[in-house]
Parts: sequence; structure tokens; C-alpha cells
Amino acid sequence: MKHQIELEKTEKELIQLKNEKLETEIEFKNSELASSAMNLVQKKEFILKIKETLQHLNKNEKESMDSVDLKKLLRSLSEEEKLNDEWEQFSIHFNNVHGDFLIKLSEKYPTLKAHELKLSAYLRMNLTSKEIAQLMSISVRGVEISRYRLRKKLNIPTETNLFQFLFEI
Repeated sequence: MKHQIELEKTEKELIQLKNEKLETEIEFKNSELASSAMNLVQKKEFILKIKETLQHLNKNEKESMDSVDLKKLLRSLSEEEKLNDEWEQFSIHFNNVHGDFLIKLSEKYPTLKAHELKLSAYLRMNLTSKEIAQLMSISVRGVEISRYRLRKKLNIPTETNLFQFLFEI
């Protein structure tokens, strides 16, 4: 009897240690996700700054620079292929951390579009509207409108917390 009590106590301690280890891993992965999201914001801001500078140069320096080359450069900066690749990497990492959340969400709500899935991921990370606006290259008002449309598409009543709803999926 005494031996069995000690064995159960040891098992409980082992389970507690495993849980603590898992919680630490989740915290680490969440911090990696947040870092990745902020990295995307910084890259996007950098590209926008370069684009604005080039547009300014294009307007003011028409004679001294070859405007065709400048327009090509502006066009290549406007493309979002690299950002989409980064989103793909982010979504894979996000699904690993959050138990295939994006996959489950798109299976449960197949009418969701890519930008709505992105918004859902950012909301699940509990990012502010301002941070989401930077990541999605839209205004804060645009984020609010997108949240409203997402609620409507998911048939979530206004009294239900959107973060809590997404967190429970």
C-alpha cells in the first residue's frame, strides 16, 4: 500500500514536470510567433519607405534618372510574393503552435478567404488592431470593418468575444 502511494506520487510529479515542460515550449513558440509577426511588420514598413522614396524621386528627378528603370523597381517593390511566402511560413509555424488552427478554421468555415484567415490568426494571437493593420497593410478602421465582417461570416453574436471564440476552435 505504501509503495503504491509513493508510485502514484512519483507519477503525479512526473506528469507535473511534463506539463511544465509543455507550457515552457508553448510560451517559447508563442514568443517566436510574435517575433515573426513583428518582423513581417518591420519588413513591410521598410519596403514602404523605399517605395515612397522612389516615388518621390520619380516625380522630382524625371530628367536625371531613367524613369523606366525606376518604374520597374517600384513595381517589383509593390509585388507581395515575398510577403506571401513569409505568410506561408508563418501559417505553417502558427498551425504547429496552435494545433492546426488555420486548417480547422478553414474546414469548419470553408467560405473564409485568405485575408480572413490571416485576420483570424492575428486575432488568435491577441494582437491589437494597430498591429494587425500594419501586418495586413490596411488602416485601423479597415481592421475594425474586417472584424465585423468576420463576425458576420462566422455567425458570432455581438455579445460573444471574438478572441475567445477563435481561441476555443
